[in-house]
This record gives sequence, structure tokens and C-alpha cells, in this order.
Amino acid sequence: MNASVDVTASATVRPARTAIQAVVWVLAFTVLIRLFSLGAYPLFDKTEARYALIGELMYATGNWITPLIELGVPFWAKPPLSVWGTALAYAAFGVNEFAARFPSFIMLALVANLVFAMATAVRDRDFGLVAVCVFFSTGLSFYLAGGVMTDPALLLGVTLTMVAFWTCMTSPTRAWGFMFFIGLAIALLAKGPIGVVLPGLSIAAWVAWHYKWRETWRNLPWIAGTVLIVVMVVPWYLLAERATPGFLNYFIIGEHFERFARTGWSGDLYGGPRVFPYGTIWLFALLAMLPWSFIVLLLPFHRRLREVVISRELIRDRWLSYLLFWFLGSLVFFTVPRIILITYVATSLPAFALLTAHVLRRLGDDARRYRIALIAALMPGVCLAFVIANRFEAFAFSPAVPTEKHVVQAYEAQRRGSDYNLIYLLDRPFSAEFYSARRAKLAQTAQDAVRMLQQGGDPLFAVSRKRLAELPAELSARVETVVERNGTLLLRPIKP
Repeated sequence: MNASVDVTASATVRPARTAIQAVVWVLAFTVLIRLFSLGAYPLFDKTEARYALIGELMYATGNWITPLIELGVPFWAKPPLSVWGTALAYAAFGVNEFAARFPSFIMLALVANLVFAMATAVRDRDFGLVAVCVFFSTGLSFYLAGGVMTDPALLLGVTLTMVAFWTCMTSPTRAWGFMFFIGLAIALLAKGPIGVVLPGLSIAAWVAWHYKWRETWRNLPWIAGTVLIVVMVVPWYLLAERATPGFLNYFIIGEHFERFARTGWSGDLYGGPRVFPYGTIWLFALLAMLPWSFIVLLLPFHRRLREVVISRELIRDRWLSYLLFWFLGSLVFFTVPRIILITYVATSLPAFALLTAHVLRRLGDDARRYRIALIAALMPGVCLAFVIANRFEAFAFSPAVPTEKHVVQAYEAQRRGSDYNLIYLLDRPFSAEFYSARRAKLAQTAQDAVRMLQQGGDPLFAVSRKRLAELPAELSARVETVVERNGTLLLRPIKP
């Protein structure tokens, strides 16, 4: 009898182990594809190439206080944490795409570890593996793990803050108490005050909902932690203002209040996100969380799914309600502002992954983990296909791919003599500066272009096909197209 029970139990456990192994293999596949794809495709304009160039300028000039958007011109839009990471990566790996993207990969890996730690502490290891698999294979997470931008650093800071606060509410330790404040400091050095506002809204809502004011005050080292934040953050802000007076007014008032309060804010020095209808952030969330956001689309057609998702447990259970408030924090905050980007969803991703893992567990048996593995394989599969296509230069001729790498390469193949005489007409994308090692010139006006043409020296001109009609007839008649790459024409003067 006992032998029969043992055999049955063994037969039950084996499929479950095999199923979770499938999740582990897909997770490993996802992480490896993301890591090895970091340098396998060009940097994209504007965001990626801009921050890669800012990091290169910091590395080249040794100016670790003020990020520069070009030599002598400060970049006031964001604090320097991400740029520090990029500059350090250049020092380690050289100036290339892999190095530019590597810090973001490390930050997302750290976020994934925090998700796993929280999931394992509350549930179990298998639950943690599913949650991390969901997190890393979500569209925006996968992209941010190799995107040269400030959002990965903000995501790390907010996630550390949220995980540390929950830990202090359930099993408080002095170490996790200080980690809460370190998370806030990371967020402040990544994107500024918004890094405190977003987790603060979620935490305040949860504390008020469950009447945890006393525990919040008692379980966290508020005085010592505040001192820690001041020591970690304030020196840079003061040094930055001293180096370039006006920074604090522009960044604190302009970027954090006027940008959202005043439509068409004219003080933006670097160009802002597009203006969208109110509430667009919710549509962005659906797109950012693909393929896992399909759960929302299935709600009208799946009764059991509705019972799990639309449940009183979600607001009564302390942990699930904490995840819910965490998830809703950025979405509610950015519902009213109309100047937004899809990356503003980022800080909700860990909570979304944990809530999704909860829903998946409640829905069914271990066999469903095979489905989890298959769904999770979609994003790395798409990335692998993209990398293979880029390897065969399938995207070099597509105007939909926003990079000047192939244009710069075409110029260097056509280049004559030792002088670097690539001249961009009317506009010079950041990727052109990055891939030309800041040697590509700019003719801001048509008159400048005509003047440079008259100077001789075998120049080659680059101009976006969209702006070709803006060139004066005097110039258009004296140049011919050499090649076209990614919607940019490379033009050579016609010899008389």
C-alpha cells in the first residue's frame, strides 16, 4: 500500500518538475538572447543614440558631474546615474553598442532578482520562477534590458524601494530598512523627484487602505534613512547647479511640473514626447505588457479567469493589494498628463509580473507551465529573428529603422583622402554623431550647405528623404545620390 502511494506521488511530482524545468529553460533562453543581442543591432534614434552619445562624451571628457549633449552644452533633462553606468561600461568594453546597452541589462537582471526574492518569500520557488519568467519576457521589460535610456535605473530604484518596504512590513530588519532609502536614492539619481512620487503614491494608498501607519513609522529608520538619502543624492545636485547655474530650476520646475501642467511647454530644451489623449497610458500598458496582457483581452470570454482577476481577495489580501496599488501607481499618475511615453509604464512591470504569476497559479495545474514557457518564448524569439535579419542587412534599406549607422558606413566606404567630410544637411541625428565618433558635420541651413559645397574638399552630404524637398535648387542640381540607407540619402557633388 505504501509502495503504491509512493509511486503515485512520484508520478505526480515528475510532470510538475518537468513543467517547471521548461519555464527555467525558457527563462535562461530569454536572458541569454537578450545578453548576446546587446551588440547585434544598431543604436536607434533618438533616445538610445542620444544617451549613448552623452555617455561617450562623459567618458571622453572625464566630466562626471554634468552630462553633455555636445561639447560645452550641458544636458539638464535627467540626473547622471544611467550615464555614469554607460561611461563605466565604455571604460571596460570600449565605445560600442554592447557597452552602451550593458548597464541596462544589469539593472533589469537586478530587478528580476528582486522579483524572485519577493515571490519566493511570499509563496515558493516555483512561483518565483514563473514570476521572473513573466517579467523578463514582457515586451517592455525585454526592451529595457537592452535600451540605452534612464528608465532601467528608475525601475531598479522603485523596485528596490517597493520590495524593501514590503519586507519591512512583514519581517522588518535594519538592513532592509536602509535598502528602502537606498532605492529612493537610486531613483532620485536616475530620474529625479518622480522616483519618490511613484512609489510614494502606491505605498501611501496601501498604508491607508490597511491602516498601517504605526507599522510604517516603527519599522523603518526614517531619520537615519533620510540622512542616507541626503548624503547619497544632494551633493550631486549641488555640484551640478554650481557647474551649470540654472540646472535646478529647469530640471525640478520645468521637467517635473511645467512639462505636465502646461501643454506645449515652450521651455523644453531637448524636445518632448508627443501629446496624446487623456488616459493613453492604459493603452500603452496593454502594449508594453504583451504578450501577457492578453489576459485582460480574454476576460470577457473566460469565466474562471474573471473569477480570479475580479476578486475581493485582490483588495482584501495584504500582499495582493500591495501589488495592485504598486501596479496602478504609475498608470493612475500618468492618466491625466498628455505628454507621455510608453516607458512610463516601466515601474508597474514587476507588480504586473507577480500578479500575473498569481493568476496563472490560480487558474490551473502544473501542465499549464508548458503554455507559460511557450508564451514566454515569443519575445526572445522575435528578438532572435530581428538579429538574424540585421545580420543579413535586411534592415539597412528600411526607412522604418531609425539609425544612421549604415549611412556612416557607406560614407566611410566612399571616403576619399584623410579628411572626414561627411556633412548632414538640416539635421544631424544622434546616431550619426555616435557612429562617426562626432566627426560628422552639420549644415543647419540650406545656405550653410551651399557654402560648404563651394569650399570643396570632396564632401559627401547626408539628408533625410523626408527633407529632400527643402534643399535649394542651387544645391540639388549640383549633387547626385550615391546610396540610400534607412531613409537617408548620401549625396556626392557632380564634377563639372
